[in-house]
Amino acid sequence: MIQAGIPLAVSGSASYRPLVLLMVAAVPFRWWWVAVGSGLVFWSLSRLRHRGRSARPEDVIAFGRLLVVPLTGGMSLSNALAMASQEAHPGLRAEVARLLRRSRQEGMAAALAGSGGLLGELFRRMAGAHSSGTSPVRAVLTHVENLHSQVRMEALSRIRSLPVTLAVPLTLLIVPGFLLVLVGPSVVSRLAEMLSGLIGT
Repeated sequence: MIQAGIPLAVSGSASYRPLVLLMVAAVPFRWWWVAVGSGLVFWSLSRLRHRGRSARPEDVIAFGRLLVVPLTGGMSLSNALAMASQEAHPGLRAEVARLLRRSRQEGMAAALAGSGGLLGELFRRMAGAHSSGTSPVRAVLTHVENLHSQVRMEALSRIRSLPVTLAVPLTLLIVPGFLLVLVGPSVVSRLAEMLSGLIGT
């Protein structure tokens, strides 16, 4: 699914950046326990955030791909929506439940055409296919492809901005290392000479 194609650093919250920087900074100093502990905290926070987050376009893409399977197998539209919603995001599951309730009162075509929310555009495409008597599979696939391209372009734009975002932390981590390698030996030798001179006096 498209979620797997988006790096965690891109799709994650900016509040996790200090924790990631702490993990990176701890490795050169061999503070492995700090890096491992920070990694466990980051993993726990990401799982909690994933559970409580609202639905996103990636969830719509996943729902559309799930919906295509029963529709291709010849299942009715209402049953296919109910089946696909079982594995969908809770927010999308609620939208499908509202749609199915309205379809029993107004009809499936009217319910699809009047739907809103994240699935509104997908449902309106399906309404056109349902009204014309054609299979809604093509409408679902077209919407999924368009949304996939949009999400991919947004992810790529965020990835292109990563060098600028990482310039400051990388500079703060690399420059001290270069200074230690270049200036460290001369400073140590000078200190050794001073100490030997003091001991000799």
